[in-house]
Amino acid sequence: MTKINNDFYSDFNNCKSIWFLFLTELNWNPKAINPLEIVPESFWPEVTDLLIQAKYIGQSREYYLSESDKYIEYLSKGGKPFKGI
Repeated sequence: MTKINNDFYSDFNNCKSIWFLFLTELNWNPKAINPLEIVPESFWPEVTDLLIQAKYIGQSREYYLSESDKYIEYLSKGGKPFKGI
């Protein structure tokens, strides 16, 4: 893998951390805004593509709320929080 590819995956991993923080916030604030949606053009285009494939951006509010519920349920059963950064 090249340095650029490593940068893409490093950036994606940082975005993944932001995603799980967003899901946690969404649990107590259903009006929270997905920070990854705010400036996707600031990422490498390849990172934006990965975010879309992972469904971290470009989804409905209902989808985000459902994912938040699943993540909080996972944590409540002893699941480990994502620690990507």
